[in-house]
Amino acid sequence: MSPGIARVLTWPLLLGAACTVSDPVATLRSPDTGTGVPDEWAEHCAGSGPPLMLGNPASGPLACSGRLAETLFRRAACSCEGLSLSAPFTVDAFRSTAGPYAPGGTGGDVGVNGGLSANDRVTVGGSLQVGGVQLSSPLTVGGSLDSNGPLSGPGTSAIVAGDARVNGDVALAALTVGGVLTVPPEFSPGPAQAAELRREPVPAVMPCDCAEGSRFDPAALIAHHTVDNDNAAIGLEPATLTDVTGERVLELPCGRFLLTRIAGPGHATLRIRGRTALFIPGGVDLMEALTVDVQPPGELDLFLAGGFIVSGQLTLGSAALPSRVRVYVAGTQALDISAGSTLAGNLYAPQAQLNLSGNAEVFGSLFVRHLEASGAVQVHHDADVLDVGAACPAG
Repeated sequence: MSPGIARVLTWPLLLGAACTVSDPVATLRSPDTGTGVPDEWAEHCAGSGPPLMLGNPASGPLACSGRLAETLFRRAACSCEGLSLSAPFTVDAFRSTAGPYAPGGTGGDVGVNGGLSANDRVTVGGSLQVGGVQLSSPLTVGGSLDSNGPLSGPGTSAIVAGDARVNGDVALAALTVGGVLTVPPEFSPGPAQAAELRREPVPAVMPCDCAEGSRFDPAALIAHHTVDNDNAAIGLEPATLTDVTGERVLELPCGRFLLTRIAGPGHATLRIRGRTALFIPGGVDLMEALTVDVQPPGELDLFLAGGFIVSGQLTLGSAALPSRVRVYVAGTQALDISAGSTLAGNLYAPQAQLNLSGNAEVFGSLFVRHLEASGAVQVHHDADVLDVGAACPAG
């Protein structure tokens, strides 16, 4: 097992205007390093400090990490393509600052640029915007429904608490709408019951910004911060975790840091206790496990290229505070999450397919090209992510 490395630097100002810190520390250790590495670490970025600013000032205004997060993770789930479900799919919302998750919270929006096909029950706590709907089991929407195409499923029903706008025939056994149902004159509202029926055109919706040229590109930020980072200030070698054997732990303070790659047969743990951005251009490829431990006042914006593969257990963030973890993936390589993993954060991978094994419970949000799930999926949107840009500069 590789020897542990401990570095403590007295550095009063990290990033100048970005983070105020005291004694920032980057630590790599393994269980056999002895007593030379303390178990308790001083708090980094006291009071959280000003927000992290990301990007290249030569190419335009810098991006505030909090503003970026609240822009991209407005929905509990976004799929750039269609969504095919063979097991129950449930979406709701909560606020982690108000207490632990409790089932049945209102909110939790879903956007599907293509069609939604479901062979089992679908329950959306917030609004649903979709290209069209094909059902074999009941659909329940707690907010409004916007569909670019028909609602089909002759043997099943749908309930929409708010308004519904359907640009196609309603071909269900029953549709109940709490508000206004709008269907163009050339289509049939079928057996729908609504507070009001309007026969007028329905504007098309495209809920998820997936188009090349307009979507956010993590690759550009990763490329810039490969050379513009704070590694030298804390003595962090980019290749520190390129060959993980046994158990390896890296603790990072507030700042913007680069790791070439996280790979190997072992178990890597990232401990985040400050406001931190981490860039990994070579991706993650671990055989045993990856743990990303983020505790207050810590926040992590993780930017990856080159794939995200964890053959064993992935523990990403905490179900108690998922808004503090944001993961941005560049590239088209599929993301495989094994059964028993903890996904408690916000995932942005608009060009990649996400494969979930077994029943999956997600605390946070998903923005992916396509979602494949072998079992039931629950997504609990932490609405606190909508406010993480509050400390960002105006404008």
